[in-house]
Amino acid sequence: MSSLFAEAVVRRIFLKYRPKSPIAKSRAVAGCPRRVILMCSAMLACAAPMIAQGTQTGVDFQNPATPLSRRQMLMRRAQPFGKPVSTKTEVPPDTPVVTLEGVCDHSQVPGKKDCKTVITRAQMDSIIDLLAPGTPPDARPQFAIKYARLLAASGVARREHLEKDPVVANELEAQLKLARMQVLANTLYHQMQEQADNVPMSEIQKYYTDHQADFDQGEVWRLYVPRLIAGASGQPLDASAIKAKANELRERAAAGEDFDQLQREAYKNLGINVAPPLTKLNMVRRTSLPQDEAKVFDLNVGELSPVLESAGALVILKLESKQSIPVESAGPEIKSILQRDHLQRELQSAANNVKAQFNLNYLGMPSAPELFTPSALAQPSANLGTASDLRSRMRSRRRMPLNARGPAALPPPRQ
Repeated sequence: MSSLFAEAVVRRIFLKYRPKSPIAKSRAVAGCPRRVILMCSAMLACAAPMIAQGTQTGVDFQNPATPLSRRQMLMRRAQPFGKPVSTKTEVPPDTPVVTLEGVCDHSQVPGKKDCKTVITRAQMDSIIDLLAPGTPPDARPQFAIKYARLLAASGVARREHLEKDPVVANELEAQLKLARMQVLANTLYHQMQEQADNVPMSEIQKYYTDHQADFDQGEVWRLYVPRLIAGASGQPLDASAIKAKANELRERAAAGEDFDQLQREAYKNLGINVAPPLTKLNMVRRTSLPQDEAKVFDLNVGELSPVLESAGALVILKLESKQSIPVESAGPEIKSILQRDHLQRELQSAANNVKAQFNLNYLGMPSAPELFTPSALAQPSANLGTASDLRSRMRSRRRMPLNARGPAALPPPRQ
C-alpha cells in the first residue's frame, strides 16, 4: 500500500464520517466516527516506513507504475552513493515549516478565534526522530506533510468532541496504556543492557587470571582414525583392527615418523576411502577443541598423548608449541562473556520480583515461559525502533537542551 493510497483512505474516511448538519453531528458522537482518529493514526504509522522506503528505492509517488527511462537510470547511477540530490535550501532550526490556522494546542480551548499551531524545523526534526528514527533527509518533508494532515484531522475531531464517544475513549485509553507499557519496558531493557555493558577492567583482569587455561593456544599434531565408518567393502570397520592400528600409529609417531605419512598409510591400510583430515592444527585454542582433545594442552611441549577416544574416532595428539593469549588481546572476548553474565543476572533479578502463573492448556506449552528473556532486547518496538535506536535516542536526549527534547518537552506552539 503506497503512501498516496494511505492519504486517500484517510481523506475518504474523514469526509465520510464528517458531520454535515446538527442532526448528523449528534448521531456522529454515538457511531462510527471513532474510526477517524484510529485510522488517521494507523495510516501515519504505516506511511512513515513507506516514505523512507520509497525515497531509498526511487519510487515515483506520483506514478509508481511508470518505469524509469534509460537516461533516468544513467543519471541515477551517476549520483554519488548515499548523497541524494536535493534542490531544497537549508531551513534554519527556528523557522516554521508548518503553520495550521484553526488547530490549537491541547492546552488551548478549541474554536478560539486566533487558534493557531506553528511547528518549527527543529520541532519537526524532534518529532520525526522520535516517531520514525532513521528517516533520510529527502523523506522528511513528506513525513512533515503526513504529520500536518494528521494534526489537522485530529484537531477537527477534537472540535467535534469525538473523543467523548465512550467507545473512542475506551480505545484511546487502551492504546495509551499499551504505548506506555512499551516505552517503560524498552527503557527497562535498555537500562539492563547499559548496566551489563559496564564491565570494569579489574573484572576483566580477574576473569583472565581465574580462567587463564582457557586462553592457551599453540600448534598441535593430530592423528585421526574414525571408528564409525564403512571400509572399502562397505562393511563397518573392525573395532579391534582400528584399535591395533591406532596403537601402532602412536608408537611410530613417538619414534619420530611423519604425521602426514602415518595418517595416509592408516587410511589406505584400513580401506577408508575418504580424504584424511589435516594433521597440523596451527594456533588452535584449548576451548576450540573437543573436551577430550583439549587435554593436549596439559602436556609438555613435544610430549605425545595416549590414544584418546573423541567424537567417534581414535586420536593421538602431540603438543608442538604452547603460549597464552595476552590479556590485552583477550579483553574483548572476556568483556563479551562478562556482559552476558551480567545481563543474565539482571534478568534473573527482575524475574525474582514478579511471580507469574500461566494456564499451560491455554498456551499449549508443557512448561511456563520466562517473563524476562535476552531476546526481548533485540525485538524492535512498534514506536521506538530497535534497542540500539532507543539507546542512541536516549543518549542524544541527555545531550540536547530541554527545549529540543521532542514533543513532550517542546515549548507550546507559537500563537
